[in-house]
Amino acid sequence: MSTLSVHDIQGISTYGNQIRIPSGSNLNVVGDTTVGGKLDLTGQYDGPTWTTATRPSNPVVGTMGYNTETYLEVWDGTAWVSVTQKAYPEGVTSGLVLWLDANKSNGVSGNTWIDHSGTIGDVNINNRNNDFQFVTESSSGLTCVYNGNNRTGSVGMNIPMNNGFVKKTATIDMWIRPAVDYTGGHGWFNNSDGRSYTNNTNWVWWGSWNTSNNHYLRFGNSSTCCNDLSAGGFRSNGYYVLNTWFHFVAAWDMFNTRARIYKNGQEIYSRTNFPSNITTSNPTNTGQLFNGHTRNDNMQFKGWCSQYRIYNRELSGAEVQNNYNEYKSFHGL
Repeated sequence: MSTLSVHDIQGISTYGNQIRIPSGSNLNVVGDTTVGGKLDLTGQYDGPTWTTATRPSNPVVGTMGYNTETYLEVWDGTAWVSVTQKAYPEGVTSGLVLWLDANKSNGVSGNTWIDHSGTIGDVNINNRNNDFQFVTESSSGLTCVYNGNNRTGSVGMNIPMNNGFVKKTATIDMWIRPAVDYTGGHGWFNNSDGRSYTNNTNWVWWGSWNTSNNHYLRFGNSSTCCNDLSAGGFRSNGYYVLNTWFHFVAAWDMFNTRARIYKNGQEIYSRTNFPSNITTSNPTNTGQLFNGHTRNDNMQFKGWCSQYRIYNRELSGAEVQNNYNEYKSFHGL
């Protein structure tokens, strides 16, 4: 390879002072390129690429490149400005029966969290109390449902459970940022009517206990407790960290007597020997999100949630990883 060192390259008037690279040839420039005049491109142009973390540290006005996280952007002298908006990701959609996400277009209407799946239905976040509200979470800039009140008891927010939820096999997928622990704990999902297993033989309850150090995914087949995927060390092992975003998934298939828990795309708990007599019927009542329990030391979830999904099937590990990868950059991960 030869090296040509010049000060100026100038076309000749016969060809309109143009400098042309013949078809089939390439001009490779290593380093910074400054174009002071007009640049006409009739072929492929491979510009610089970077991530938010690897952007040029000393850009000049007009520096432009492809950010793999946000698409094409340019430095205006003060900040990086997006030239094109990256399409909002969909994640896994097969079997999706509830998708609550205020950051997707038309995701909020007043106090209503819009269900983008169109199956289970929209959720009024204040249908049981006025604790929950839509806010902008400061660390991510995302619009989230937030609860900042220390309310004991079951409460939470109601969701209809007779429009697509399948108790025997399902996946719950959520992005949360917990703010507080409780002596008892709190719930993230309950397909019963807010009173857990005390009045219903057909229930699923998912939450934490004992200052969030114990994890529970419980399935009822009677009015007493419990068939569950439980584990200690949930908090002490670093799986549940306050004021930190994480992706949390419960996926189960009782036809094959198994359940799995994932954090940030990685499986952390599993069980494969659930009793075969766990009921196959599906609920016809109202369930809850971020509920507590009837015990006075068990409170509704306190913190932020940016997205909540329910599927009518068990997602595979690869699908859970895909959902994590799709949204992690939105949460600063």
